[in-house]
Amino acid sequence: MTQFRFYHSSSEHQPTKMSFTFVHLARLRIEIRKRSLLLYIMPLLLFSACDLKPINPEPPTPSIPFTVTSVEIPRTERSVTPTPELSIIPSTIWIDPHYPSTIHSIFNSLSNFEVILDQQDSTLTTSSVSGIPVGSWTYLLVTPFPSLRENISVPDLLSLWQNGNPSSPHNLQISLSEDTKNALTLLLGDPNLDGLRIVEADKILPPLLPGVDSLAIIPFDQINSHWKILSIDNQNPLDPDFDQDEYLLTLPIFISSPSEPIGSIALLDPIENFNPDKLTTIALTGVTALVRDTASIMEEKGILYPAEDIHSLLESADITHISNEVPFAEDCPSPDPGQISLYFCSKDEYIELLETVGTDIVELSGDHFGDWGPEAMLHSIDLYHNRNWLTYGGGETLVDGLQPVYLEHNGNRFAFIGCNGKAHDKYATASETNPGASRCDFDWMLSEIASLSDQGFLVIATMQHEEIDSFAPVAIQNYDFRNLVNAGAVIVSGSQAHHPQAVEIAGSSFIHYGLGNLFFDQWYLAQYHPKAHINKDKSFIDLHHFYEGSYINTQLITLQFVDNAKPRFMIPEERDIFLSEVFQASIWDYKVK
Repeated sequence: MTQFRFYHSSSEHQPTKMSFTFVHLARLRIEIRKRSLLLYIMPLLLFSACDLKPINPEPPTPSIPFTVTSVEIPRTERSVTPTPELSIIPSTIWIDPHYPSTIHSIFNSLSNFEVILDQQDSTLTTSSVSGIPVGSWTYLLVTPFPSLRENISVPDLLSLWQNGNPSSPHNLQISLSEDTKNALTLLLGDPNLDGLRIVEADKILPPLLPGVDSLAIIPFDQINSHWKILSIDNQNPLDPDFDQDEYLLTLPIFISSPSEPIGSIALLDPIENFNPDKLTTIALTGVTALVRDTASIMEEKGILYPAEDIHSLLESADITHISNEVPFAEDCPSPDPGQISLYFCSKDEYIELLETVGTDIVELSGDHFGDWGPEAMLHSIDLYHNRNWLTYGGGETLVDGLQPVYLEHNGNRFAFIGCNGKAHDKYATASETNPGASRCDFDWMLSEIASLSDQGFLVIATMQHEEIDSFAPVAIQNYDFRNLVNAGAVIVSGSQAHHPQAVEIAGSSFIHYGLGNLFFDQWYLAQYHPKAHINKDKSFIDLHHFYEGSYINTQLITLQFVDNAKPRFMIPEERDIFLSEVFQASIWDYKVK
């Protein structure tokens, strides 16, 4: 797992984690890249290693009276590549005219050599080993976010590209720009135009309605939260084990010189629109409460039993968030699976479960954090900080819990902020002198988020809110969560839900009203009280992705509990049914500006 450091309030901690022709063409391009890089290219100036380091931001200054405005959806603009610096430049070079216009713009901006575009010399083709590799361009196969599609095989994608899809009842087409179509002919061959929908880049996105069956191919730098990235033969650029060389839609970029010897061109920086070393993935989770029957099963089957099926996913995230509602207590009694009272504690040894999932940050806004009194809360905070985990949303005092915590990873700067926003204030016990969950001060919080956003932080706001036994949020949830987005939060997530809830794409931000339980014993409730507790045996882990200082996408991981302690990943049939219900209750904002 990634090694990192962090900055928290005024003290610093140092954690420990953080068809024949085209098949052969794909293999050849990989070999070309490796051989050419080895034989001809001077060392590249590579990007620095990924690590999370401390941030010492200027303290947010008081804001002028804050006005909440309606959300607009700006088009995300991200740089795709640095301008290359050439140490030795031939007088002329040839760039394949099929390459993206951005590639041509880069080289045309350099005035001390001439770019040949119309010379179709077979010795200068991009698949020739005489070409010089200068980078790669990554494309994505996408579908609207509420689609139930997840993956497509290479043969199916090639068939759709080359043959169209006349048998499809919906006349399925791939939407893409002319620029993208031209570039992809180098990878996939000449397309069957009946299977394509050629449009301007800003008109590709179709209405985001549940059940819409549409595909598009876009350059990586055009991804945003309105799209779902489809895996191709289970390769997805957002996954930690992604292999660019094996990915069908990675286009290698070569240049050739008709007059200069090979190797006379040396690039200091690779030309690329995607570098995995600039990507950060944050896993947000729902309710953890290691009590009652969950704890009893842990005693019987082992402390790590609840995480057996999902720990590798959480461990692979660059930053893993846990919302643990319950304090650890040295005098906590043995768990009672039939416990009637709602005053909870967890044994100290149960913290090993949180260790094994790669916890980095613990939210303390939970309703039950104060159940066992001040000493247990302070003891729990010590346990977390001794493991160099960040805490927020609660703390030793009210102010301590409200303060944001700051992290930096792969050049992306984050601020986590949270609180308990329930109408009933009995759960938020923090005060000037007492520890506990910190009650939300929304006026202050909106101003603070606006200030943090202005300073360049990606603000992630999570909180305990009203518990609703339905997918659809209620009006007060809409109001509070949207206000946080309006203030500048890029992610707003409800940590309170035992029943999973809807999502909302709000401008360039993402709201999830409730994720459901991560580790908590409400599976039996769905069994014995189906009308009152249906769907409490299902939940989410949200993987939020950030790149070059922007939020770009979210993957929804769906879980099904097998007993009162352990969730597993849903099988495809379960996932389709579950997501269909969630998406029907969700809110889609389609205006991209």
